[in-house]
Amino acid sequence: MSVVTEHPALDLVNVTIDLHSRGRRVNVVDDVRLSIDAGEIVGLVGESGSGKSVTCLAILDLLGHAFHVEGDVRVAGEVGRTWGNKSRRGRAASMIFQDPTASLNPISTIGHQLIDAVGRLRGVDGSEARAIAIDLLTRVGLPEPEIRLRQYPFQQSGGQNQRVMIALALAGNPRLLIADEPTTALDVTMEAQILRLLDGLRTETGMGILLVTHDLGVVAQICDRVAVMYAGRIVEQGSVADILDQPRHPYTRGLIAAMPTMTGARRHGISGAVPVPGARPDGCAFAPRCGNAIDICRSAVPALADSGGGRIVACHNPESQTGAKLDEAFTDHRAEAGLGQPLLELRGVDCAYRVRKPGRLFGRIAEFRAIRNVSLSLARGDSLAIIGESGSGKSTTAKLVMGMEPPSTGEVLFNGTPVPRLGTPAHRDYARSVQLIPQNPQQALDPRMHAGRQIVEPLDIHGIGTRQERIARMHELLAAVGLSADVADRYPHQMSGGQNQRLVIARALALKPKLLVCDEPTSALDVSVQAQIIELLDELRRRLDLALLFISHDLRVVRSLCRRVAVMHDGVVVEEDEAAAIFGAPRHPYTQSLVASIPDMSRARSTSPMATGGPQHLANGLAEGIAGP
Repeated sequence: MSVVTEHPALDLVNVTIDLHSRGRRVNVVDDVRLSIDAGEIVGLVGESGSGKSVTCLAILDLLGHAFHVEGDVRVAGEVGRTWGNKSRRGRAASMIFQDPTASLNPISTIGHQLIDAVGRLRGVDGSEARAIAIDLLTRVGLPEPEIRLRQYPFQQSGGQNQRVMIALALAGNPRLLIADEPTTALDVTMEAQILRLLDGLRTETGMGILLVTHDLGVVAQICDRVAVMYAGRIVEQGSVADILDQPRHPYTRGLIAAMPTMTGARRHGISGAVPVPGARPDGCAFAPRCGNAIDICRSAVPALADSGGGRIVACHNPESQTGAKLDEAFTDHRAEAGLGQPLLELRGVDCAYRVRKPGRLFGRIAEFRAIRNVSLSLARGDSLAIIGESGSGKSTTAKLVMGMEPPSTGEVLFNGTPVPRLGTPAHRDYARSVQLIPQNPQQALDPRMHAGRQIVEPLDIHGIGTRQERIARMHELLAAVGLSADVADRYPHQMSGGQNQRLVIARALALKPKLLVCDEPTSALDVSVQAQIIELLDELRRRLDLALLFISHDLRVVRSLCRRVAVMHDGVVVEEDEAAAIFGAPRHPYTQSLVASIPDMSRARSTSPMATGGPQHLANGLAEGIAGP
């Protein structure tokens, strides 16, 4: 049931946030003005370091004593900074965090966590709180809610845990819901379900939703309005149709130009990086990265000016071209690949594991077949993507290619020779030809080792070259992936996520491999950095004649990078074809469901929630790290 309120769900007026650090006062967020009406979804977009999460924590009055907040923060008419009672946070406003696994208590049942929150926020006793908890789990689409109450987070999937997080956020019946990247780590079908759930909840309850995301496809599908944030300021704000179809700020245009779409058109990352608080340039903070900057941009901060129709822009020299021109003509140079002999072949491969199932005494041993009768091939210089939901067999296939698992039946061949098992002498030589680019570079890098040393290490292990030759090779690889020479002396924590991902790629190239296995290498990156990594991988593939085996749940990235696509479901390849055919005319029902679930920006601009009556289209059819100065 929709709830009507006379107050906006959120009203930020001239909000400025300063951080007291090392005896200095550093501005983090400057003069933010943003409102959200009841029942409205507003997207907040921008790169990491723009101030999105700090703003959200200020709304909830969760910033520490080192932060000083000025201006008005009002949630449903209440002043956030004077709530006093922590329980008001859950009743006036609540938040869905990005990683449900990290947010839920792993040693407490779902029921204990949810019933406790309901009882505390609504002031009800145990039996009534339990009944409300069951109702909340039902509302967020979890079947058998009584059973879910007895389960622990590790017994559920990521999507199920995200639904539990939404139920927890609804425990106090809030007027404002802040969703911080709620679908980033989810499969495309689960992402679509969560977005439909959020859209249905705002219709049912009338609450306002602030959706923090880097995915403009999600914004296009579900949001009414969007605010673009850069270096602590709102630089453009307006309806989704206005912002995506006619972006006026150069930064907004850069974000749109970087976003991969199902058209397969080439995307371009924004050069440079968001300046850290305390080191922002005079004038417009975006001027050093802007190709549209004029003299005044470097000396005067642009005011946020109303250009009519609820559209506001902070720019001295705004653009006026339409968004349609952002998709430049694209000739698929990948079509020239794949004509040679196979470099990698999987021939009728099965991979089975022996697992213990519950039963009498100690249980019984059963066989679990992770993949079945998989046949794939990849030529040198070609690119093949493997897509599918979690549990479909993608990672097991990659393990077979890397030699980390042996096939139960069938063959995995590299240059016509069976792939050796990890730990054997033959695998040491094989590792020089096949390298992995992992999903999380921070976990893959040694935090105690300089970047340059991490590139040199595989050369040391394999005894390649003299010390001088290894150092020269290291600098050559840094340049090849677009990193400056001074990066060699930095530790991973002193580098951005995009720089660390480039470092991992440089390390993978050190042994001059013939095949790169890429496991979700762009999933945790901002859209601008993501575009740079896509460009880099494609350029390296062509220049070094590398073969790419690309595993991803982001089908738009796959469309931008890979020539061929294999779709896996329940351990079986259900469809394989050219990327254009897979995404343009999928034949298998499972592939059709995947493609239909993609929150694509280009599709949304043409089939459009904006053109078909707004966000009902879907219903019907601690903070980001603040780098110190």
